[in-house]
Amino acid sequence: MEHLTGYEGDAFAHTGNFKHDLLSITAVHPMREDAVAALLADSGGNLSEVRVLVTKGWLLENHYEGATYYVRRFPPGQTVAAEHGS
Repeated sequence: MEHLTGYEGDAFAHTGNFKHDLLSITAVHPMREDAVAALLADSGGNLSEVRVLVTKGWLLENHYEGATYYVRRFPPGQTVAAEHGS
């Protein structure tokens, strides 16, 4: 077991599908806003996609010690299959 107390950086693996990657990463690891921006730059995503995910309830936006973090949320009644259009 490893106890993480500091910022881990923004070197997240990605597939190039911004929405899928963001939701996958934030399901297990909160992401700082600058890490999301780096993922956007690497995958060609658009910041409006983040706003849509927050508005739809798939992402929570939290502010802590002067930084903004995003974490995955599974809203009641929404499933992973619904997210992928299944």
